[in-house]
Amino acid sequence: MIYWMLFWTFLKVGLFTIGGGYAMIPLIQQQLIELHGWITPEQFTDFVGIAESTPGPFAINIATFAGIHVGQQHGLSPILASVCSTGGVVLPSLVIILLIAGAFHYAMRHWAVRAALEGAKPVVVGLIGAAAVTLLRHTLLPAGEPFHWAAAGFAVALFLLTQWVKIGAVALILLGGALGLALRCLGIAL
Repeated sequence: MIYWMLFWTFLKVGLFTIGGGYAMIPLIQQQLIELHGWITPEQFTDFVGIAESTPGPFAINIATFAGIHVGQQHGLSPILASVCSTGGVVLPSLVIILLIAGAFHYAMRHWAVRAALEGAKPVVVGLIGAAAVTLLRHTLLPAGEPFHWAAAGFAVALFLLTQWVKIGAVALILLGGALGLALRCLGIAL
């Protein structure tokens, strides 16, 4: 039953999310934390960090990590649980791409298709913004803890670095990991 629930949960996430992995964050959060109670908000923040830090598409990574966690939590095969969740999130995109790939060039000529895609852009921006607010809240103000000023300064500094130096994502992740490790060694928790 859990395998089916994982597959169905991530199938809905994959089917109803437009705009990529980051736009999925609010829906994944709602499904995993609020609806099923499979993970805590803190675990969700950790999953997002892990999914972002590992190679591969964000949506596949977070579905895989969540499937492994839920499988272990329920005493089931974590591998099978991760296959169910990952398969669920991938299937809608795979089917849709296969269906529209041949007709995409012609469809983009139609005004209604272009208008629908233009209307979806602000929705994607809003979903990504909602994901950013959620991650900031759980990173800077974890439940029952005071505001994490060091993490806030760290986030602002790395954001500014990306704007002025145009540092790449891989270098930024490595730099963030090294700085986080250095701060922890100095006794400053992020």
